[in-house]
Amino acid sequence: MDIVLLSDVYAEGYIRGAGAYKLATELRSAGYSVQVIDFASRLTEQEVNKIFNKFLTQETKLLGVSNTFMSNNGNKIFEQDWMLDTINEYKQRFNFKVAIGGNRGGPATYTKLAREVFDILVSGFADKAIIAIAEGNAKGKLINNQLIIDSNLDYEYTDFHTSKTIFTDQDCIFPGEALPIEIARGCKFRCSYCFYPGNGKGDTYKHLKNKSVLREELIYNYEKFGTQVYDIMDDLLNDSPEKCEYIYDVFSNLPFKVYFGSYARSDLLISNIHTLPMLEESGAIGLQFGIETLFKKSGSAIGKGMAKEKTIEGLHYIKENSNISLGSGFIFGLPYEPLESIRSTIEWLDSKSCPLDNKEVYALSIPSLNSHFEHSKLMIDPYRWGYKDLDPANKDRMIWDNGHINWNQAKELANECLERFRNHNHFNAHQISRVYNMGYDVSTVTSTPAEVFRNKFESIKPNSDSVLSKKKQYLEKLYAL
Repeated sequence: MDIVLLSDVYAEGYIRGAGAYKLATELRSAGYSVQVIDFASRLTEQEVNKIFNKFLTQETKLLGVSNTFMSNNGNKIFEQDWMLDTINEYKQRFNFKVAIGGNRGGPATYTKLAREVFDILVSGFADKAIIAIAEGNAKGKLINNQLIIDSNLDYEYTDFHTSKTIFTDQDCIFPGEALPIEIARGCKFRCSYCFYPGNGKGDTYKHLKNKSVLREELIYNYEKFGTQVYDIMDDLLNDSPEKCEYIYDVFSNLPFKVYFGSYARSDLLISNIHTLPMLEESGAIGLQFGIETLFKKSGSAIGKGMAKEKTIEGLHYIKENSNISLGSGFIFGLPYEPLESIRSTIEWLDSKSCPLDNKEVYALSIPSLNSHFEHSKLMIDPYRWGYKDLDPANKDRMIWDNGHINWNQAKELANECLERFRNHNHFNAHQISRVYNMGYDVSTVTSTPAEVFRNKFESIKPNSDSVLSKKKQYLEKLYAL
């Protein structure tokens, strides 16, 4: 095999990671033979050696690692401690290059964990860069014997309008499997805490796939695999009414029904409430918002300034006028929000009157500049919002105090919420497709609290029997290629 790509979405349930399969599509179109290896963070040492012995040869040019969802642990690349050593053994045997990319981690992480293993570090969307890497003529900065490629700078990808992710028999797709799909790239907003690579791009309606291309992709997946359920990977589904109309035009005019979950903004949906039936009729079964805070001054500071009363009233309207599962994240420790406001939000989230099905809470994370290739405004200059560093010796993240609450207090509150919400919290929009892939129908997944699945149904945790059974089925298909 010319190129082997390692991928995993190390989370509850199972779904493919979009990045590796998009790169595989580009490479196959350029004439390379490519094998994506899924479940990469859940493979045993025996399984890895069997797979590597099958697909890695003297002809192999590149082993790539798609790192965005490979591990839940920010201090690791793979869940297996031995994986990097194993990759290095095969690298020395067959003399291929090893590259890593994705949206989790940066130069500090990769050099610290794997200076000897990874020859190439890639930031940004690598659709174009991967071809140059395969050809052996990629350009970038050589630092400590590692080639660091900034795709946004040297390999900007301008063909997204006409591009697809084409899954093939080589990818061992299950019948009816829910798949990831991209409709557009980037987000026109630039929230202060966000370091996603495509944010602040302005009107993303300019970055959509052509309607005919998207339609062909959906029909191909249905006819070849029977796929009707999708995890839409866009940073923001509803950034404009025009995009919602575009989605409706494509999805509601297919010869079959499609269901999907995606990120969305509640304030845009509330302000353009006529787009709600468009999204539901298009197939929306789950929307995951990023409300983050109900405190007006904090929301305005981060780029989300809708008033608390209007937000709550709007959420009730959406819940009462649709069958869409609604979720949102909330961040504790945002600028200017006092502890009493955070406590008030927690009580509302934990109340029966809260219209959100899924509630996720996090302590504000301000990673170090070296920990990621892309940087949020808060990472660049947290002091302008009044943050103090309680532990300057910590090189991974800022242990902050903002005058109202500190990092450790925020973590304690998040843990408290995890326990308080546990028995009535549902899956978020992206988890729906992962659990669906474990054999549960959409209506059951969206109507049942997640804890019921964890306690009474077959377990869906990353290394549970049911997920490992899915992995076994996948490996049987893989070995048979």
